[in-house]
Amino acid sequence: MQCCAVQCCQASTLDDKHVITIYQEQILLPDRDESELLVEPRQDKDVVEECSSKSLTAFGEHIPVTDGAAKTARSKGQRVSFIKLFSQVDAAEALVLAVGLVSAVCHGSAHPFMTVILGDFISTFSNGSAEEALLETERLCLMMCLVGGAAMIAATLQGGCFKIFCESQTTKFRIMYFQDVLHQDVSWFDTKEVSALPAEIENDLSQIQDGLGDKLGNGIMAFSAFAGSFGVAFSIGWQLGLVLTAMLPLLLLGSYFLSQAYKQVQMESQAWYSKSASVVEECLYGIRTVVAFGGEQRELARFTSAVTLTRKAGIWNGVKMGLGTGYCWFMEYANYALAFFVGMTFAYNRDINPGTGEVWKTGDIMSIFFSIYNGSFMLGQINPSIKAMEAARMATEHVFEVHGRQYSQLAIQRWDRDERKDIADVETFAFDQVHFHYPARPNVRILYNVSLTIRRGQKVAFVGESGSGKSTLLALLERFYDPTSGAIYVNGCDMRTLKNLIGALRKCIGYVGQEPVLFSQSIQANIMLGNPRATKEQFQQACMDAQLDFVDDLLEKYSTFVGAGGGQLSGGQKQRIALARALLKEASFLFLDEATSALDNASEKMIQQTIDRISAQTKGLGIVSIAHRLSTIRNSDMIYVLSRGQVVEQGTHESLMKENGVYHALVAAQESSNSSEEAEAEQETEQAKFPNGPNGPNESETDRKEPEEKQDVEHMRQKKIAADYRVPMLRLLSYNKPEWPFFVPAVLGALIEGSAMPVCSVVLVRSMDAFNKLGTEALRDEGHDEISFTCILFLLIASSVLVGCVFEHGGFAILAESMTQRLRVAILKAIFCQEIGFHDDAENTPGMMSKALELWTFRVSMLCKAIGAKAAMMSSVAVGIAIAFAFCWQMALVLLGSVPIMAAANAVQALAVVKASKLENESVRLAGQIVNDSVMNARTVHALGAEKDLVQVYISMVSQITQNMWRRNLLAGLGFGIANAVIFFVLAGGFYYASFLVSEGVVSFKGAMTAFTGIVYAGMGAGQAAMFMGDAAKAKVACHDMFKLLDRVSKINGLEPEGEAPSELDAGTLEFEAVGFVYPFRPEVQVLKRMTFRIEAGQSVGLVGPSGGGKTTVMSLIQRFYDPQEGGVYIGKARKPLNELNIRWWRRQIGFVEQEPMLFNTTVRNNILYGLEEGESVSEEHIKRCEEMCNLEFLYKPGNRGLATEVGPRGSHLSGGQKQRVSICRALIRNPALMLMDEATSALDSQSEALVQKAPLYTRSACP
Repeated sequence: MQCCAVQCCQASTLDDKHVITIYQEQILLPDRDESELLVEPRQDKDVVEECSSKSLTAFGEHIPVTDGAAKTARSKGQRVSFIKLFSQVDAAEALVLAVGLVSAVCHGSAHPFMTVILGDFISTFSNGSAEEALLETERLCLMMCLVGGAAMIAATLQGGCFKIFCESQTTKFRIMYFQDVLHQDVSWFDTKEVSALPAEIENDLSQIQDGLGDKLGNGIMAFSAFAGSFGVAFSIGWQLGLVLTAMLPLLLLGSYFLSQAYKQVQMESQAWYSKSASVVEECLYGIRTVVAFGGEQRELARFTSAVTLTRKAGIWNGVKMGLGTGYCWFMEYANYALAFFVGMTFAYNRDINPGTGEVWKTGDIMSIFFSIYNGSFMLGQINPSIKAMEAARMATEHVFEVHGRQYSQLAIQRWDRDERKDIADVETFAFDQVHFHYPARPNVRILYNVSLTIRRGQKVAFVGESGSGKSTLLALLERFYDPTSGAIYVNGCDMRTLKNLIGALRKCIGYVGQEPVLFSQSIQANIMLGNPRATKEQFQQACMDAQLDFVDDLLEKYSTFVGAGGGQLSGGQKQRIALARALLKEASFLFLDEATSALDNASEKMIQQTIDRISAQTKGLGIVSIAHRLSTIRNSDMIYVLSRGQVVEQGTHESLMKENGVYHALVAAQESSNSSEEAEAEQETEQAKFPNGPNGPNESETDRKEPEEKQDVEHMRQKKIAADYRVPMLRLLSYNKPEWPFFVPAVLGALIEGSAMPVCSVVLVRSMDAFNKLGTEALRDEGHDEISFTCILFLLIASSVLVGCVFEHGGFAILAESMTQRLRVAILKAIFCQEIGFHDDAENTPGMMSKALELWTFRVSMLCKAIGAKAAMMSSVAVGIAIAFAFCWQMALVLLGSVPIMAAANAVQALAVVKASKLENESVRLAGQIVNDSVMNARTVHALGAEKDLVQVYISMVSQITQNMWRRNLLAGLGFGIANAVIFFVLAGGFYYASFLVSEGVVSFKGAMTAFTGIVYAGMGAGQAAMFMGDAAKAKVACHDMFKLLDRVSKINGLEPEGEAPSELDAGTLEFEAVGFVYPFRPEVQVLKRMTFRIEAGQSVGLVGPSGGGKTTVMSLIQRFYDPQEGGVYIGKARKPLNELNIRWWRRQIGFVEQEPMLFNTTVRNNILYGLEEGESVSEEHIKRCEEMCNLEFLYKPGNRGLATEVGPRGSHLSGGQKQRVSICRALIRNPALMLMDEATSALDSQSEALVQKAPLYTRSACP
């Protein structure tokens, strides 16, 4: 079988290729016979040796990164002081916080008052007649109602104020964090795992929000209740209070170890999830590369390995939480036993209570007991607040760690102390004996003793082999880095002394890189980043100069969404947009780093002429360019020739050619371009038009309303799903089917935990009744024995709850974490199964898919954990109601009406919270995309000087969170106040009705109180269950969206393909027959029109045509990223329809090199072996031969580690040319039948390009 090579290329790179010209979506064939176009590939056996002998080696291109350098550095265990945590608070926020603090203290103080009233109520029935008890009860009930009203007001203010304070502070931290990250030096990003940064930023902000919001208010309230309860207990009887307080250190010890374990597991879980998030972000961003090389299973394995660690951490966290919670409950119930035993001893011996000066009474003992019980319970409620506060302090440490870098003397960008003088123009750049190595790679010298001068108005070019330091020179001119030694002068001033002039300097420079970066916005928004204050005329002129005529063929013109990374545009179109963005700056200098590498010859010459014209008309625009196609820089005023980081030659084209040195050799290698191609390019240049002026930068009313309309539509969609959608629980639970046996102990543990409190109420009331017997001489011994027995019962309940909590939390952690792990893998698998058109949708960008993958699984797993919580609540309700009816059905029936009241109160609170969070979630999601795009493309953001503009866009998005902030949060606070105060009114009503029943002789005190406590616990259980409604609604929407994706039938399933995988098929032969094609999300633009051509095995074919003509689309159709709407693609001499073949088998026959190569954050060896099937191996001889063909000698320079060299995130540690060579090697390793090269050599120097151009011809002959 022979290899067929198909290339999208420039005319100058064509040699013995079958030329297919694509113009205006159709095939243009030359006027000659097909037989004249067929050229047999050369079969020289000495090609490999020839390539090796002629290759030019690169210097200092890459060095290995230390183990910690590529990982995001995080402060482990460090936290800021409270002063620093609240350092962003202004006067208004301080007032809100003060009101919230006072309200929380008052709210907490209501609980000790309630225990005192409860003790007085018990004393009322212990002494006096029934009539007197009824009168006293009326007074106590009135007091209870007054306390409840005060508690409602205080709780309302508490809830509202802390929500307002939290939103305001979190918004400030969001802006501050994003602003600080965006203004970090480029060298800072070099040491980070950039793909994981957005997830880490969002996690830090979530923790800050959690620590400064309701949990802070609830912690203050709980502490107030704790202190007040213990104060009441000691004032009534310090001896008993002191004995019960002896258990407090044990409770605190358990809480401390629980908190420490929680923090440790949280830190580890964050690190593990950051790893899995990094895997997802990387593979989704490079989805075309993953699909083309059949890497879906490999990426799934990487992701599965990462989330397996997260699962283990979650399970261990659940077990620890179960042990901690169970221990706290054990100590609580053990405290009951101690309280009643010591109280019984005091009362039985008729000791004098020092607090009252009288014999110990039942009411006093009960008041002390309930106060200590309530205080201990509130002590447990402080722990979540402490944990949230500690997490917030740790997260804030990360924020201020980034913020503090701007004060470093080594920091280049010092944005917040900007005292700069405006630099209107840059007249000169001068290098004086500059040496440089990258901060992340200190062992590799990049530049050595470079001295040169660049003046405004000059056309200066840097040439040299790949990796010689050309792009590094531009990075130093932009001041992305400072030189290691030597100096760079701007207008005669040392650049390092201009610490506050970075922004102004970069405003004077327009930059277009060899890999143009576009943001997930419209074409117009991307161009306007160059100069947000540009006029409509300036915008139009820049677009016209950059030849953006293709935009007029788009339905939405300049409002067209470019997709993630500009994925919906061709490489040439993206470079034109990037050029227009640079021209819009109207800068002093224009830096072009291979800026026209993806353009056709005609467009390149047109733009070169445009640049020349602009330079002449704008009082001397300085042009600094890097080009491998030396024909583009012949008219430069100064050409600097670099080799291995040194300037070896300099001068004009003519003078350098006379020297017959390095430059002469480079030019000679490119002399193959003929005059006919140039004439053709000139003809196309003359024919090019810009028929319709571009839309100006003015935004329409429709554009402004669109985000709001989308928010409303999304809200209505979620509301409808929450109301109508039924979660397929059996299907959902099938994702943890292997763990189903754990449901038995988990549910059993939940039932035990839930029933403990109602059962405890029976024992509690029995103890009260026994205490009343101690006052009667004849019943004293009987009361003593009963109380001793109840103490044993309390200890049994304590032990049962300990075991139950471990079973519940540990079991449901196993179930939920296992479900989460499998769902994450299933979702990523479903994403991989989708056709490429799915990823072209603006709703399915890598950032959004990654966030959805995190949120969906987290929220859906809550449904699993909610089973345990609901089981505990139902157990509490069922046992409580059963106890109530068993002891007094009248009391049970009357108080049963309190259950819907308490449930409704909690439902109102949940509804208010859901409505308050709706706007926040959508705004955070949209702002998250800005963070993702900006952080992932920080170098482009810095070059544009767009930091402040992006920050303003971000501010406008997050500011939506604070819209109607006071009204929303005060309403939510009112719901919180009602939910927390309703218990006071229920208790008052219960007290009165119990007193009435006892006075009427219908029931005994014991029966009334047992029924009363049973119903109260049933109501508390129902209220707690209602609090899950908000989470359940979110989980239902997440479940709906998740299963919608999982059930989506892919049009082209490359992961689980069907179709024939023929053992004998000439895969190098393919044919297009009347192919018509439009992109799924741009159906109005016809990309290909009845395209017909045939390629035979062994041919080398070139696709040429203007940018946007459809060359890359043909490549996509050959790989079956899409299916044509008309016509067909056929493979082999048997003309097998491509859509009937096994797609994985077919893609295995292809070696693909894309225009902007995507490398993964691993070693060069792993990258070049990426296209091999699982279990497939190749010989070291084959690998070495492919290395030589691709000129990878730079890997063996000092500081590098050969094939073990780490390439960094997306290959960021390699130059553009090096990435392309590695990418070509990756394709050759597969020994493909069909080689596709989409501008694969645009970033290579001429000699390297000549070598790799020959490589595809020998994939079947020179490689085994």
